[in-house]
Amino acid sequence: MTVRTTEKGEPADVPDELAEFVRYCVPLTGFAAFDLHATGMARLYLDTARHQVGEQAFTTFWTAWKEAVAQDQGPQDLSPVHQEVARALIYLWYTGAWPRLAPAAHADLRREVANTESVASPSAYVEGLVWRTFHGHPAGAKPPGFGTWAVRPPAPQSAEELRTGLGLADVPYRTGLPDEVSPDEIPGRLLPGPRVSRHVPPSAVPTADAPGTPEESTP
Repeated sequence: MTVRTTEKGEPADVPDELAEFVRYCVPLTGFAAFDLHATGMARLYLDTARHQVGEQAFTTFWTAWKEAVAQDQGPQDLSPVHQEVARALIYLWYTGAWPRLAPAAHADLRREVANTESVASPSAYVEGLVWRTFHGHPAGAKPPGFGTWAVRPPAPQSAEELRTGLGLADVPYRTGLPDEVSPDEIPGRLLPGPRVSRHVPPSAVPTADAPGTPEESTP
């Protein structure tokens, strides 16, 4: 079956609003527009972001982000609040869940929803970009097929190859953070995994004491 595409390589039957959303999510995620459309999550993620941030606040962020892209800038060039929204969008694409925002950003956005992590939909977990980054598959879904464990995965692409594939070869490239950040300085809320495993190693979990007698419990 032949899929009709526009000059920008986007499906021809995708609404302009959705096509624009995916187009400007390409530099956020590092995946091509084809891959983002292929998840089938673009509409859900756009609606999720608008609901979580608020219609007006998201429009303000989106305008700022498009201007940054037009000037060959990245998320690091946005305001702190807009950086947090950009981080949440990246997290959403990769995990299928909207993360908890920094308290300051949550307050500045005057959000009307609880500041907690929430899954966009059950199918969003399966379509998370995180699985594609290491050529894996989500547990319990989309198995790769019998015997594929014996096939060597493709070698990771270099930064130059990735940029060429995304059509960014002529865009100035900046990488990394201005200063190195120690993992110990990263807030626990920004790290993946259950909170208990993030903060308390198993060896440090205290064991339960045996119940004492009434006499021992009396001060």
